[in-house]
Amino acid sequence: MYLIITSIIVILLLLCAFFCIRRKRSLTKVRKMSCTKKCSLLNELAEPFGFTYQFVQDIFTTSTDAWQKESGCGEFYDQTALSANMVFDREPVYFNYRGRTWLIEFWKGQYGISTGAEAGICHADTIIPPALRRQTIFPAAEPEEMLPVRLRLIGPECPFFNLSQTHWRPGGFVMGTCTQPEDLLLEAVLTFPEESMCRSFTRALIGLGYKDSEILVYGTTVQFYLTDPKVPGVPWDTWVQSYVMWKSRLACRLYLWITRPFYSTADRLLFLYYLSPFLFRKTLRIRRIGKRTGRHS
Repeated sequence: MYLIITSIIVILLLLCAFFCIRRKRSLTKVRKMSCTKKCSLLNELAEPFGFTYQFVQDIFTTSTDAWQKESGCGEFYDQTALSANMVFDREPVYFNYRGRTWLIEFWKGQYGISTGAEAGICHADTIIPPALRRQTIFPAAEPEEMLPVRLRLIGPECPFFNLSQTHWRPGGFVMGTCTQPEDLLLEAVLTFPEESMCRSFTRALIGLGYKDSEILVYGTTVQFYLTDPKVPGVPWDTWVQSYVMWKSRLACRLYLWITRPFYSTADRLLFLYYLSPFLFRKTLRIRRIGKRTGRHS
């Protein structure tokens, strides 16, 4: 019995020593890297997950060729978001334009250990009756159909990011933060190729319940703010939603504790990459809804 206890203690001491040595080496590797090298390596590592790192704002954004593009947008993904540890407010805007039904949807909320916001630009190949829209998966816009979009996400204490992209799914994610969706304000600015498309989108916003005074239109550009969504939220179980947010807060604290004493996302994630590639991969799976193929699934 004493031999077993002694063996367990020895094994634990060896594991502790191994961890301390590995942690020290990981700290040294990150500290010796230049800023350019860090950003280059992090983008290389994040690319298979569909994300790009922006050093200036210290955020991740969605790549235009991300694997998530194959999944499109639809009510189904919103319904299953909790299973992927995502809690958000959403505003789906449906409108018809040139013989096709478009879905431009906006999200703001918590994505695992990241606070973020997105806009999805998708359309069907034909007109979808209103009764069938919630059952339809809308394919993502093609490169020539992408829209210039600006998203500014503001938290209860300070702005998180200000992002401008011509994209099918522009989005920004601030890692290591946890915020209730209702505490976030999203400013969205979209520029359409034609006035008729702009008018169709604006009419759809008004149809949801936005007032004329809440929508600013100049030329073919529309600006509005998403605070409390007009569309009824996904009927998630309140207890389950609270549990997911609790897990996110706990995971955030654990992430910040493990990656101390670093402050920037690049330093924290590269340190995690050298310390534990498994934890690094789990951390970078910011948005996990949709089909995915390849060795990083």
